[in-house]
Amino acid sequence: MLRLVLLGRPGAGKGTQGAFISEKFGIPRLVMSDLLKEEVRSGSLLGEEIRSHMERGLLVPDDIVYRVLERKLSEVMDTGFVLDGFPRNLEQARWLDNFLRSKGRPLSAVLFFDVDELTVLRRMMGRLICERCGRSYNVFYDPPPDARRCECGGSLYQREDDCYDKILRRLDVFNEETSPLIDYYSERGILIRIDASKDLEGVRREVSSVVSSLLSPS
Repeated sequence: MLRLVLLGRPGAGKGTQGAFISEKFGIPRLVMSDLLKEEVRSGSLLGEEIRSHMERGLLVPDDIVYRVLERKLSEVMDTGFVLDGFPRNLEQARWLDNFLRSKGRPLSAVLFFDVDELTVLRRMMGRLICERCGRSYNVFYDPPPDARRCECGGSLYQREDDCYDKILRRLDVFNEETSPLIDYYSERGILIRIDASKDLEGVRREVSSVVSSLLSPS
């Protein structure tokens, strides 16, 4: 079964496509931020450590992240997984490689959702969300019928993280810490580029084709 990592800039659509892969191909999806929150909700001692860091606005230390991920990966090792939100840097990538190799289950592929920064800015800055039904619009690509209201009548709002300064900061972090993973996985021959500048259905078709080919190699 496939063991996949999803990689891409903020706003590249990793989350949407990861959910699609999981649903279409029946591969468990692991989102690192969700795994940490689940551990907090469990009330475990490890969860309390995570809560302490989160409440102080601090990053959860790698050694704690590794403990959470090691246990979860062990549960899905034989069914495969789609991993989103990890690794974020070379040190984490090397840890993941070493752990999977120790289990005799190396990564099958890394899907890099390739999209330029201008497109990211337009996608994220143009995003509006309905407070009632949760529907997402985009003022550039999929505008609402009313600038202030959803079709359901709910009010539209913009997420705090979708402001220009915060988006640029997230892009800077990606460029500084995560982008080296593109060469790292490319040199190992397991990086597959996905044209994430296409519309949703176009990206979905490409992803479906790639995953299908990985499942049925010629």
